[in-house]
Amino acid sequence: MHKCSYEIIDRLCEATTQLLEIIRKQEEIIEQYNISEAVHKELSEMRSSADEKMDLLEYDLRAYRQERGE
Repeated sequence: MHKCSYEIIDRLCEATTQLLEIIRKQEEIIEQYNISEAVHKELSEMRSSADEKMDLLEYDLRAYRQERGE
């Protein structure tokens, strides 16, 4: 991968991390209101899924960079 590609990926990861922070803050606000348990569970599962995908992508990228000696 070209160095510029890594910079783009790093910036994309940073933006995605910021979006996850916004989602977590929104979750705090939602929890302050009386919402159904089903909706709360669905949102929690969606957030967990997104977190897991982000963790796997970060891990794969780090492994790829190590393989290439970067």
